[in-house]
Amino acid sequence: MAALPAYAQSVVTGTCLVIDGDTVNVINGDDTTKVRLRGIAAPEMNQFGGKEATAFLEKFAEGKPVRCVLDESKTKKFEIGTCYVRGQDIAAAVVKAGWARDCARLSGGRYRSLEGPQAKKLFYPDYCK
Repeated sequence: MAALPAYAQSVVTGTCLVIDGDTVNVINGDDTTKVRLRGIAAPEMNQFGGKEATAFLEKFAEGKPVRCVLDESKTKKFEIGTCYVRGQDIAAAVVKAGWARDCARLSGGRYRSLEGPQAKKLFYPDYCK
């Protein structure tokens, strides 16, 4: 059986500040780490559902202690990782609430079973196909 590729991982913890439906800042003292939630695609603010996705994530995670497991696939703009508030995967929460979609190409289908019918109304970016 072939092994999956391993990612070098690091963990950041702090207070969650929501940027949009799939991006958060982790504030720890004077340090801020911008994290894109791995494996989901939430609409941009100017797209259908964008404001709702952001509002949901704010209610769920804003100002709360957050733990993000980062991997080596960061970009120039942000780190990429899986973040948890109260032990719950916040990406899963946004998808389950109907305001983000599983980004199959990046998640391997991890969040697909959480998508409801409303998800089909949301924009699905080409990079997820």
